[in-house]
Amino acid sequence: MKSSAYTLGVVTCRLAGRTPPFSETKYLRDLTVEGDSAGIQLIIFPPMNVNWKTRRVIAWRYHHPFRRWLKEIHPVPQLIYDRCYYLDTNHYLTYKPYIDRLKQDPSVHLLGKPLGGKLRTHHILHKSKRLSPYLLPTTKLSSTKDLISGMKQYTSVLIKPNGGSHGRGVAAITPQGQSFRVRGRSRSNRPFHLILHSGRSLTNWVGRFIGHTPYIIQPFLNLRSMDSCPFDIRILVQKNGEGRWVTTGTAVRIGNPGSLTSNLHGGGHAESTQQFLNKNYSPEKVKDIWQSIQFLSKYVPIQIEQEHGRLLELGMDVGVDRQGNVWLLEVNSKPGRSVFLQTGERDVRRQSVRLPIQYALTLFQRLTGGSL
Repeated sequence: MKSSAYTLGVVTCRLAGRTPPFSETKYLRDLTVEGDSAGIQLIIFPPMNVNWKTRRVIAWRYHHPFRRWLKEIHPVPQLIYDRCYYLDTNHYLTYKPYIDRLKQDPSVHLLGKPLGGKLRTHHILHKSKRLSPYLLPTTKLSSTKDLISGMKQYTSVLIKPNGGSHGRGVAAITPQGQSFRVRGRSRSNRPFHLILHSGRSLTNWVGRFIGHTPYIIQPFLNLRSMDSCPFDIRILVQKNGEGRWVTTGTAVRIGNPGSLTSNLHGGGHAESTQQFLNKNYSPEKVKDIWQSIQFLSKYVPIQIEQEHGRLLELGMDVGVDRQGNVWLLEVNSKPGRSVFLQTGERDVRRQSVRLPIQYALTLFQRLTGGSL
């Protein structure tokens, strides 16, 4: 184990009633071990723990020889990795002033700039002629008029929060005669299924469901496997120690039959991509799907980064319809890694932890040389 020449901060959202008071403890523990071997110590803290007068922060550090998290006081680190997950708009707004304060400090550099919501990411990607064929039409859901217009154009529509993740607050709406079938997951990530018997009851329900949260609307694609389970493919792309984008791994996330989403937080499970595609598509289709995955892995990070600013990693969620058409469903700048533990690809998961440390080390060396 090398002595720590650098300190990497990790900002997280505070979880009351837990010790340590944040999520992703396994990932952050593993990241600490990787950091130690590279001469980087990790400290984890919610952004409101920074005292800007003293430029010190109350943080947690994992001491892996003793397998214990200890609370310590450290100087504000130069390099900070943002792992804050927001449950909804109000949660995001609570943290925003503190994150903004970190962004505005000239001595602090964020390792990966968070994306600005699904709609903004869609607009960035849509500027690329080679990427736009993979994108679903996506617009802001501002009024009843937007909902009616979307249903006239696409029949079935999907509504989801512009921010947020893990499938929370997502609903698919499908007309059935004079009624409407609505399936989805609540803000607390519980599945629901209801029938609304008029357009008025639908618009009233949608108004209550979305509240004041910014939402988007898209056509709803029934992306299901041959045995009727919803699925998507998670692609993890990261920067390596040379600052170049590489594809760390892919995995298929499969939801339960009847579920709207495939998200692991909603009770889904994961499977090897090759194994899943071989079971569900012809060899010719599998070849085409892999080519599309490789294409998106190469060009999506480049397009987003040139418009948005420096990034560290991206999780891309891809859907494949029964005809083998590939759709880019979502891009996330704070991807998880547990999917690779479920598929048994522990070497991929290990690499997914190692690469952020390698890239951070490169940035620390540039900071020392004054070239960041």
